[in-house]
Amino acid sequence: MTSMASLRTAAIATTTASARAAATWRWQQKRTIRPSIRGATSSERLWGNHSLAQQAIDQETEDAATRELIRTSLRDTLFVEAGAGTGKTSALVERVVALVLGGHEIDRIVAITFTEKAAAELRDRIRAGLEAAKKDRAESEATIEEALKSLDRAQISTIHAFCQSVLYSYAAEAGIDPSFRVQDEVMADRRFRERWRIYLEDLAEDREAGRAIDRALGLGLSTWHIETLAVELSRRPDLATLLPADPPQADAPVWPDLEEMSASLENLPLHVPPADDQLLVRVLRLASVVTELLRSEVDRESTLAAAAEIIDMRWGVSSQPAWGGKENIERVRRVASDIACRLNETLHACRSEALAAVVPVVVRFVVEDAYRRAREGALTFDDLIVLVRDLLKGNREAAQSLRARYEVMLIDEFQDTDPLQVEIALAFATDRDSGAPEPGRLFLVGDPKQSIYRFRRADMAIYSQTRKAIERSGGLFPVLALNRRSRGILLDWVNKVFAPLIGPGWEQDIQPEYRPIHEARRVGNLTGPGVAWIGGDAGDANARQVREIEAGQVVANCLAAVEEGWQVAERDGMVRPATFSDIAVLIPTRAVLPALERAFSEAALPYRVESGSLIYRTQEVRDLLNCLTAIDDPADEVAIVASLRSAAFACSDVQLAEYKAAGGPWNYLSPRLEMLPGRVADALRTLAAYHQTRHDCSVAALVDRFAAETKQVEIGILDAGNRNSFRRARFVVEQARAFEAGEPASLRAFVNWMESRAGEAILDNEGAGLDDDEDAVRVLTIHGAKGLEFPIVFVAGLGTAPTNRPGAYLIDRSSGEIGVCIGSRQGNRSFKLGPIDLLMEQEKRHGDAEYERLLYVATTRARDHLIVSLYHSQRALNSCGARKLIDHGAADNAQKRLDLEREVKTAKRAFEDLEPEATEEPAEHEFEESRQALVAGATVRRYTSATALGAQNKDEKTDESEPWARGRGGTRLGRAVHAAIQSLPFDAEDPVISAFARAQAVAEAIPHRAAEVERLVRWVLRSSQVAERARSAKRALREVPFAVQMEGTVLEGFIDLVIEGDDGMEIVDWKTDQIAAEAVPERLREYKTQAGLYVYGLQAATGRRASAVTYVFASAQVEASPGEPAHLSRTAQEQLTSSEGSTT
Repeated sequence: MTSMASLRTAAIATTTASARAAATWRWQQKRTIRPSIRGATSSERLWGNHSLAQQAIDQETEDAATRELIRTSLRDTLFVEAGAGTGKTSALVERVVALVLGGHEIDRIVAITFTEKAAAELRDRIRAGLEAAKKDRAESEATIEEALKSLDRAQISTIHAFCQSVLYSYAAEAGIDPSFRVQDEVMADRRFRERWRIYLEDLAEDREAGRAIDRALGLGLSTWHIETLAVELSRRPDLATLLPADPPQADAPVWPDLEEMSASLENLPLHVPPADDQLLVRVLRLASVVTELLRSEVDRESTLAAAAEIIDMRWGVSSQPAWGGKENIERVRRVASDIACRLNETLHACRSEALAAVVPVVVRFVVEDAYRRAREGALTFDDLIVLVRDLLKGNREAAQSLRARYEVMLIDEFQDTDPLQVEIALAFATDRDSGAPEPGRLFLVGDPKQSIYRFRRADMAIYSQTRKAIERSGGLFPVLALNRRSRGILLDWVNKVFAPLIGPGWEQDIQPEYRPIHEARRVGNLTGPGVAWIGGDAGDANARQVREIEAGQVVANCLAAVEEGWQVAERDGMVRPATFSDIAVLIPTRAVLPALERAFSEAALPYRVESGSLIYRTQEVRDLLNCLTAIDDPADEVAIVASLRSAAFACSDVQLAEYKAAGGPWNYLSPRLEMLPGRVADALRTLAAYHQTRHDCSVAALVDRFAAETKQVEIGILDAGNRNSFRRARFVVEQARAFEAGEPASLRAFVNWMESRAGEAILDNEGAGLDDDEDAVRVLTIHGAKGLEFPIVFVAGLGTAPTNRPGAYLIDRSSGEIGVCIGSRQGNRSFKLGPIDLLMEQEKRHGDAEYERLLYVATTRARDHLIVSLYHSQRALNSCGARKLIDHGAADNAQKRLDLEREVKTAKRAFEDLEPEATEEPAEHEFEESRQALVAGATVRRYTSATALGAQNKDEKTDESEPWARGRGGTRLGRAVHAAIQSLPFDAEDPVISAFARAQAVAEAIPHRAAEVERLVRWVLRSSQVAERARSAKRALREVPFAVQMEGTVLEGFIDLVIEGDDGMEIVDWKTDQIAAEAVPERLREYKTQAGLYVYGLQAATGRRASAVTYVFASAQVEASPGEPAHLSRTAQEQLTSSEGSTT
């Protein structure tokens, strides 16, 4: 019987020397004569003076030579660069088939791809390739038949599945339980946070670690920040292995001469300007800081941290006349700036040293937790990668055994591979004796221009370094450039725009060289534009308004594409009119989604949101989460009202107002509810029933039952005629099942987890695509569309610049430098360790380069028609996608501009042709039920536009560890004062005030400040003019909650006091800021946005006018207004809108 080795030799010999030589010659020629698109004119189609026919022949010949090289150079390491739509997976399949024909057993080949779905498709394509080869290669029929029988056992999988298989075989060598199981991301994250909480509690016994954390907390770090360090490090296992060996260090802080600072300030001419001069006020605050530091011998660092905002102030205020001339003011500014700068440097040096002590505490937990998971046999996906990497690099016998077991590794989508996966690939391919990759053991294929997963640790520097390593070992670098997806008119546009945008690749570690892609799919003229654009400069419109305009035009043109009969071409060349299911709208972030959803709904256009990161922000999911929150917490009035207004109960604002005016409680556990009639009361009783039984079943069962019994699916179908409601209800149920898999979970924990997921980058999709009988526009993020293609593509949401928000840990892959940065830059609250400024700049460059690649991915998804929205405002940064594309010829090279003011038509709604039949007059309860269903079915859903507003400009998270403190002061003193004022009547006597003040001081753990609390409360209640107005008013309401939904984000808060008068309502806010009376005007300016939101929220909720806004500064005994209410409201909205960012 012929041995496998001899069979392999014979098979390789069948590839004639002349064929191999010809292929190699063509490849070498191709490397030297590849034309450049730079400098070519449009008439030359980027290929010089060749005729179009000759160009096509040259491109086909080049592609054939490259694919022949891939099939025949089995003893060479190949690193294939395959542009968008060029068939990189086909090349991998051809390589696998060639390996089988060359004598390699299929179960000794490893083929790795990015997702499980892609792995299943790859297996099917390899099977089809082997079946086709069996027909063409009769002499290899037996070999192919054996490969087909073994194909299901072959290691064609994701990297995680491959590593799991390896660890089952080498569990003892890896030091883990052979019966280990792999936790999904949901369970892994949940258990990690639980163990972190326990770890923090146990740190009380570790004095050194405890001192490190206490010092950091005193300097302004929060427990949430420390948890963020742990969570992010657990998701960066490559850094978790680097930090213990070489943690960043910090120099000890050097304190400046405070006596000298104090003397310098005393010598300034502070008597010259008026008392309310801005510069004077700031200098006095700075002087008070220096004085406090001189007095604080024990806790000087905390004192400095408390003054972080003061020492970070700007000093270029005031004017020369106020200070008696130029010399005086310049001297004051110079001295104050110098002192503030030195104190700031000291603060950051203290914080760096403190952070350097905290990082090892975090690293220790992450490392110990990884060891614990290995011992317990409960691994995460990242554990699989780390353990196999360690096995290959640290256990010579296991590595040799694994290399003998598998002969070849092929990796698809290599540009998405993270550093640890690259280490596995290179360790597998590298000969331990020579230290170089063994020729033929590795085949990599990818497109660096499509590297867009940096948030998942994919890194262009790693890609570039791997390429260099393979180049040193003599590997080959074929390029596939013949695009089989898109029409030539689209490819011409892509090449002309992205050649200058992505560039020639001067810095390969950041941005690769742009290589043009050429047409292989010959399609004649089709009705409709090839490449078109809409929008442009939207003038002084803000980001929210731009999104509204853009969404309307995108939807209008989607409708026009179908009504005007744009044509699309099938793979077999058949041309047909476009349907809605041929259209995809791609957006970079979820901030664009609410405006699009509203536009689709108002036009009654069928659509489906597919990307997982978008699903969490859809109205149906948010409504369902509000209902679940209301079921769990009868005291959460905001969630209860939101659930009553949702489609589940369909209570109108009028009904809610009438219910509340009749004295109805929002708390559904109130005994008064039993006696109240009406829809609102019935809905609250329904919530009460669910609340009583919420522990009787699983979370998933509760969600399923609630969605079914409130008819949310049926309402959605009647409302919009699509299946989104059904899918999204099922989506929440599936998420609940995943969350409580393996162990029970509370409803509150599930809702909190879902809310946290809404702010994360999610790669999973809602489903596998449209149903066979569904005709709807698909809405996806660009990340979610990667690897897919659509006949018609609209790219929208490019009007705002990307927000490059790096994580807490930064690393330069080229130099190996690591930095840590946590905390908010606003308010001077950041902690930095290592060369952060350099790393931040490097990260920004990486982020900008990746955004350009993201645009490339979006525009190369289109097959027949590409429409790019270039809407942006005048204030949009040059880094926004629309401006980038315009600057690089997107509009100039497009075929046409679509109508700017296209009328948005309304399509026919589901069931609108049905006419009701006459029936007998129903009973009252039957009428109420049918009316509820009719209202829910006839109402078009209204969506407010989404925006990140304040949340995207804020790096810190609100501390939710003290829920009773919500709506009150931000400090313990503030909460004590607010609580006492809230509880006491405005005519309270001194003994009552004293007792309440002492009680609240004790409750807030500041009994030593009871006298201060009493003094502040007594002045507010007995001496302030606001209290006098409240006593004489017809109604004064305290702690008034409000919630306003602005662009998909609920802005909520508490107004300390609302005084109702004949001319409107006065808004009052108590402030316990420890400031002097002369500093109040400056502080008021800082509260203008807050005041404006109070005005906007109160007026939107009640429909009544706000007559005044008063801030009562109890410590300074000053009552003042930040401005006229209408102006405050407008300014706050404009400021929030202009600060909108985008999220991934």
